[in-house]
Amino acid sequence: MDFFEIVKKRYSHKEAFLPDAVPLGDLEKIAEAGLLAPSGGNSQSVRLVILPDREALQPLCDFSPVLALRTAPAAIALFTDSATQTGAPGFEIEDYSAAAENMLLAATALGYASLWLDSPYFDDTDEKAARSALGAPDHCRLRVVLPVGLPDGPGTRRKKLPLSERMFYRKYNNKK
Repeated sequence: MDFFEIVKKRYSHKEAFLPDAVPLGDLEKIAEAGLLAPSGGNSQSVRLVILPDREALQPLCDFSPVLALRTAPAAIALFTDSATQTGAPGFEIEDYSAAAENMLLAATALGYASLWLDSPYFDDTDEKAARSALGAPDHCRLRVVLPVGLPDGPGTRRKKLPLSERMFYRKYNNKK
């Protein structure tokens, strides 16, 4: 599959996953794609925890009612490490966003579905408890969890607006 096919095929899988295990080697490839993403000032603030099975990711289910997480056979937790940020401005948001997107595309390229799951960790208390459950230090922040697996069905894809409504030339709202 070529890159542009992968981009078009990727979607946010919010439904159930099949229980089939994801090989550790595939999870490592997905993680590596995230760690190869650009980072502001080369701070490399992203840290990942591979959760290779249900037992490892089960503690995160206490913080999320999302079916995809509750049924995924594996996941990758994405943190940013504030200790890497020197000077201003910090680029943690940009760093983890680039890493997460690379990982979502890598999962799609390997034939898996995934989901950018961040909303359970917006609450500081839940984020701290989830971070603690994964053994991360206080200077790290849990940003995103990506459930990974084979979808149990085709998955719902939301309709995208036509490119002509979102892409302009020379000035905003200039059509080609």
